[in-house]
Amino acid sequence: MKKYGLPINLPQIAKYDMKIINQWSKYLFIFLLLSPMWSHGQNLESILERHFEAIGQENLVAMRSIVMEAREMEGFSSGKKYSITKKYPNKMRIEGKWQERVYVKAFDGTRAWTIAPWTGVHTAQLMTDRERNLFLVDVGIGSPLYDYGLGNVLNLIGSERADDANHYVIRSTTNSGFYVDYLIDKKSYMIHLVRIYEEDQIDKVAYEVIYKNYKNLGGVSIPFGFEKRIDRSVTSIVIDDIVFGQGASNSIFNKPE
Repeated sequence: MKKYGLPINLPQIAKYDMKIINQWSKYLFIFLLLSPMWSHGQNLESILERHFEAIGQENLVAMRSIVMEAREMEGFSSGKKYSITKKYPNKMRIEGKWQERVYVKAFDGTRAWTIAPWTGVHTAQLMTDRERNLFLVDVGIGSPLYDYGLGNVLNLIGSERADDANHYVIRSTTNSGFYVDYLIDKKSYMIHLVRIYEEDQIDKVAYEVIYKNYKNLGGVSIPFGFEKRIDRSVTSIVIDDIVFGQGASNSIFNKPE
């Protein structure tokens, strides 16, 4: 019986097979090169989703406003007391007393300003760019990683072990290039630490803030303690009281003219 078909040329087939293998090797190399970037993009979204779920971010946003009474302690000495008022999406006012004089820090959604009597100036002044960036680190109600309309860009930059736990490290960068790193616990998905860098030496840590004493309040989890570390100096911040949803007039955030 006569069989029809193409003539078989083994060396030529081997030559074509090697071309195909070489092409697929190039594609595989490119895929392996890009896959970490792709997985980081996927992971960031899922990490944020679990983080917001863990703290009850949507419930916090729904409350629209929050007022907190705070006090600072350094060592065994009792420091200053102040109130923090936040209004969704990004208004905040901090008010306290210094040597019987009122001091204020506020952001009205556009301008950040301060009244700082220890400077010898007793009228409202606009903050410097550095002061503004630092003030807005925790401007929103709930997680500082939530989108409060400030245009910050988030990136997952790696993992880090700190204080006997493993964490994701998420960097938040503003339009001006100022950035802050947040360590998210890999088990609880709560913020453990916020890392601030020096203005002139952006790779040198200026200070860190530890989030402590999380409490669950009917569907939302909030830290009632913070620990600010600057070199070997430690300042503790305690939240004594929190009131949700009582409202806040826009006028208290506006800079006096």
